[in-house]
Amino acid sequence: MRFLDVLSLLFVVSSAFSQENLLESKNQYTFSLVNGLNRNATKVEFGELSPENALSVVHGFNFHYTRILNPKFSLATGLGFGFLPINIKVKSFENYLGTDVFGRGFYGRAYFNPFFRLEASGAYHQKINDKIELKYSLGAGLIYYGGSSYGSSAGYQDTIGQYIEIYDMNVKFDDKLKPFVSLGIEATKKLKNKDLLSLKLSYDHSFSNAYNGTYSIYNGTSTGKYFNRGSVMNLSFGYVITGNKKLNRIKELQTLNQVDPKKAKKLVMKENRFIDPKSSFLNVSGGMGFGGMKVHADPNASLENYAYPTFLPRISFEKGIKNNIYWEFGIHSQLFYDVTKFAVAKYSSSGSGVFYAVQLSSGGIYRWILKNNYNVINIHTGLSLGFHGARNDENGIHSWGSGGMNGTINGNPVSYDYSSVSSVKSNVLTSLYLGLSKDFRIVNNFYFTLNYRQQFGLYRVYESTYNYSGLSVPTTIGAKTKLTGSSNDFQFGFKIKLK
Repeated sequence: MRFLDVLSLLFVVSSAFSQENLLESKNQYTFSLVNGLNRNATKVEFGELSPENALSVVHGFNFHYTRILNPKFSLATGLGFGFLPINIKVKSFENYLGTDVFGRGFYGRAYFNPFFRLEASGAYHQKINDKIELKYSLGAGLIYYGGSSYGSSAGYQDTIGQYIEIYDMNVKFDDKLKPFVSLGIEATKKLKNKDLLSLKLSYDHSFSNAYNGTYSIYNGTSTGKYFNRGSVMNLSFGYVITGNKKLNRIKELQTLNQVDPKKAKKLVMKENRFIDPKSSFLNVSGGMGFGGMKVHADPNASLENYAYPTFLPRISFEKGIKNNIYWEFGIHSQLFYDVTKFAVAKYSSSGSGVFYAVQLSSGGIYRWILKNNYNVINIHTGLSLGFHGARNDENGIHSWGSGGMNGTINGNPVSYDYSSVSSVKSNVLTSLYLGLSKDFRIVNNFYFTLNYRQQFGLYRVYESTYNYSGLSVPTTIGAKTKLTGSSNDFQFGFKIKLK
């Protein structure tokens, strides 16, 4: 009798999973990177010259939710953001000022204006084979460019010192929602994990201009309108999360373990969360670093600690040792500022970047993991060693500064003056660090990660000495602030489990 029971169970399991796609989710989630081509336009109103209709590249990121109605039709809603370039290309004698997207220096010359978009669409599905499918989509939406303005000009002085204008251009985004329609064709390929890779070619046609403006060439000898219709030809590469593997695994565990769907779902979640103690990860992230000046000598407490935020990219590698303990090694770069901040000027400060530091770090990570394999949080600690190339002059001085204020704050008169001299004390930064991070599994071995790190600089690498007067205190000589490499860092990024 037992043999017959086992035979029956094997028959049920083999029947349930004999087809590769027995169960398919009705819900799909697509993350896509978008690159599009766009041109500005001009209309001559006076004279004969105008800027070129320069070709530009539009970058964006989109997220879509798709509901599968049946094997042939689906509906989708989506949102996204991106950057529309304002790219100026004007002929000057035999040369051009500016470039198109394929020219040298495009990213240094163009101004990128952010935008946000909402979209709804429908699609017809054509199955090519078991792994390849084509989708033909038609959609409509709204795009918002904000209300910013942008201007640019160029010129030169002739042999008698007279200024000759080559061009002057000004544009304005009108702070309104712009309607558009979208037509596209998309190819998807099924992966081993039942998710999809997608490649989509689409055209967005806008019904109103993205921006409007004017131009002037050669001291007004040619003038006209400078605008962008907002239409874009896009190529998108996306990853589609279907959930089909999870759905079928839940069904399989229900049958094998004779459990209800809720219990089977918990078992699948536990399986998916499992991280091999010997696994390794590659992490690419970016964010903001606050590495500021600290006051270490000021008898009147007139100066304050202050930091300016700077972009901080980081790449790191993690390798499991044992018992949820990992070794990590990373590299990041950061711009450090010399900042002057007087306590009386609550909302005012001044500063300048003094050096970029490239920093190497090495340390340990403890992953706090529960019995159900849920990774609560990661705790980091280690040592960071950095280098920068700032130098003093022959007198041992890096820079001079001066400033002050003579006005009112909240109706109270405020007056002070200061001067400062700054110098490099070391080109090597040494820091201890503590940090926390949280990983969110997106799919398979791919994670989204949030990270906070506090670096504690061990000694001075840069110092500023102040003399100041006013503020109803005695004239102060020799107040000091310093950079040590200390920094508060906030980052997000993506992490790939290598094995």
